[in-house]
Amino acid sequence: MNLTEILEKLTGGSTAAGGRLANGDVSSLMFFVARLVVACAGFAAALLIEAIPPAWVTVILIACALIAGFDVIAAAVLGVLRRDYINRDLLTLAAAVLAFIFSAQIEGCALLLLYQITSIFIDYAVERTRRSVLATVYCDAAKANLIGENGRESTVDASKLQPGNIIVIRAGETVPCDCIVLKGSSRVDRAPLGDETGVTEVRAGDELFSGSANLSGELRCEVSAAREDSAASRLYSTVESAPRKGEALPEALIGVKKYFAPAVSAVAVLLAVVLPIITDMSFAESIRRATMLLIIASPLSMFAAIPVIRLCACCGAARAGILYDSCSAMDAMSGAGCVAFSQSGTLTEGSPKVVEVRGGRMGGDVLLKIAAHALSSSSSPISRCIAEAYGGQISLDLIENFSEAPGYGVEVVVDGIPIRVGNRALMNIGRVTIPDDDLFSEDGDQIVYVAITDEYAGCIILRDSLREDAVSGIEDLRSCGVDSIVMFSADSRDHAARLAGKLGITEYYSECSRDKQRSSLSSLKQSLAPGRSLVFVGSGDELGGAHTAADADAALAGVEALSVPNNCDVIAFGGKVGKLAQAVGIARYARMLSLATAGGAAVVKLILMIIAALGVSTLWFTVFIDAIAAVAAALVSILAFSGELYGSSKPVKK
Repeated sequence: MNLTEILEKLTGGSTAAGGRLANGDVSSLMFFVARLVVACAGFAAALLIEAIPPAWVTVILIACALIAGFDVIAAAVLGVLRRDYINRDLLTLAAAVLAFIFSAQIEGCALLLLYQITSIFIDYAVERTRRSVLATVYCDAAKANLIGENGRESTVDASKLQPGNIIVIRAGETVPCDCIVLKGSSRVDRAPLGDETGVTEVRAGDELFSGSANLSGELRCEVSAAREDSAASRLYSTVESAPRKGEALPEALIGVKKYFAPAVSAVAVLLAVVLPIITDMSFAESIRRATMLLIIASPLSMFAAIPVIRLCACCGAARAGILYDSCSAMDAMSGAGCVAFSQSGTLTEGSPKVVEVRGGRMGGDVLLKIAAHALSSSSSPISRCIAEAYGGQISLDLIENFSEAPGYGVEVVVDGIPIRVGNRALMNIGRVTIPDDDLFSEDGDQIVYVAITDEYAGCIILRDSLREDAVSGIEDLRSCGVDSIVMFSADSRDHAARLAGKLGITEYYSECSRDKQRSSLSSLKQSLAPGRSLVFVGSGDELGGAHTAADADAALAGVEALSVPNNCDVIAFGGKVGKLAQAVGIARYARMLSLATAGGAAVVKLILMIIAALGVSTLWFTVFIDAIAAVAAALVSILAFSGELYGSSKPVKK
């Protein structure tokens, strides 16, 4: 075991109780409390028992300081080995050592005792809040009704279920694992998972997600995933881990964290050296005042509440159906200056339907069959829609020379006959004349033209409806202070222009392929003002893709997104465009609260610095008030755990 490992063992993974509280290490915590009790008893005896000789009083105080603070010493040395020369433990240890050297043994010992005791209160406040808010997103079932091989039913721990097990879920029970309905029908509510789309009907063949509430009938189901791999567990683990990913501090406070301790430490050294020179103050007194500044130099009280604020924001957002992947994602949403939508599946439903077939010189059914064969090798939403409308068997052996131009359409040979299927631009390339009656459709409809041997054969009218809250959701984003909203569409220019007009979007890109979309995102990001971020919004179908050039990739999806790997930074469940405004508002509220708690603690530190420099304070008083500021900041963070804030659909303005 090397020195670093020994020091880490002595600190117990933490300088005080925080790590032990979080890790549930009861024995370590009890030992920590026991040695504090012994140290406090010795400290009291040294002060109150007059019969103890002065020399022994000093020895007792030193022993009490070592008993109470040996983990602080280990952490300070560990920080030096890791080249962290101005850390909280080192500053505290330096102040205590200086106090003992310059005959302030009582203050030096009291400093370490108060430092450790207040650490317990700070960590308790933080850990209690952390556990309370995490409990609000925990929706796993504890028990399950398992059907054994003998056909008998037994109640088992839900964590023991494995894929393939058969379970029964009765009315009023929580779905224990992701599963497939084998028998029965019922009404299921996904609200515990953050999906506010309402109660859905389920029957044999449908998928159930853990954490959902079964409201009515009895369901016999086959487990498809163990509990730890199911939706409710993934939701909890994502929310719990998000505050630990990325920098917890908002960008505005990173510089403060970096320079505050060195700056105050430098002032302390300057004070210790200059005061005896320019005044008749003793060197011991100037050192005493400087040690108080070393205590204030620790930025702990300013930043203690921020990780909890992040967690509260993540939990509140999850209850509202919004999932942040990391602190970086939250910061990107809080600074959103431009929101770019991939139209299909976000602003529109993403599932266009064939509403009319104009067969021209042939019947509509024949035209639909030809178009379905021509588009059979395409993966576009339009090809899937036309194939679904056709519904017949596709003869792949008839298809040759398939060529697709994204944003235009396809050219293919079917049974030896050249066929074009696409938009008006593709028809123009082939010099196909389109009748005037087929050039236009109702507002919002999309026309797919079909040409056989470069002769017009007819067209298919598709309609992809706007999402119910698309218009209001765009307005909410503007109310949040988002500077610009952009739409990317794979549709023709005319169709994209009409759709953008209905949504009130002035900047849009039509006939977009994935590559064009990505390059446009890079250009948009470069045009943003400093401190503003770009958010790209895609549909659930894009969850598995790589990250784009945007600062944050958001997706509108269902809770099934919890059961598949994804690269999204933010997921809004239920497909509501308005949830994006909530995501921005929650992130901005968390940032505002972080800055407010840090600012309040900074004011306290400034006051302490002034009274320390004037010599009207003591070491123990400085430690106590600084710790009170940290505890107060942690308690204020509970404000982020407000059901009213996250239950509201009103956007929070910048």
